[in-house]
Amino acid sequence: MWGVIAALAFLVTGLEPSHLLVPWVAVAISWTVAEGAKVLVNRARPFISDTEIAPLIKTPSSSSFPSGHSATAASGALTLSAVYPSFAPAFVLSGILVALSRIYLGVHYPFDVLAGLLIGTATAVAVLTFAP
Repeated sequence: MWGVIAALAFLVTGLEPSHLLVPWVAVAISWTVAEGAKVLVNRARPFISDTEIAPLIKTPSSSSFPSGHSATAASGALTLSAVYPSFAPAFVLSGILVALSRIYLGVHYPFDVLAGLLIGTATAVAVLTFAP
């Protein structure tokens, strides 16, 4: 989703091609870090630990910690906000809604989402620090 938004914003604003790559790189790195952490931690999802929780979407089979959606949402929203500041409120709101939806849908604990947001934020800061 964040890559598509980056491509659309690039087409609308016509900025340099390097601006298109910044969000893609940040999202790819944050997703990779989150998925690696899932393998290491291997935490059961809320609907597995508590049978009273009924997920509202197809149940993911991967580990719960950290939330990969939250990681990519934070990195995508923050890097897109830096590249396209006029759209920053919409990007940040979208990122927050994605992160909160993971809890609402019953597929993550709040701490999973917080960890994902931290991974995404750290990734965005690192990528923006070294971006051209």
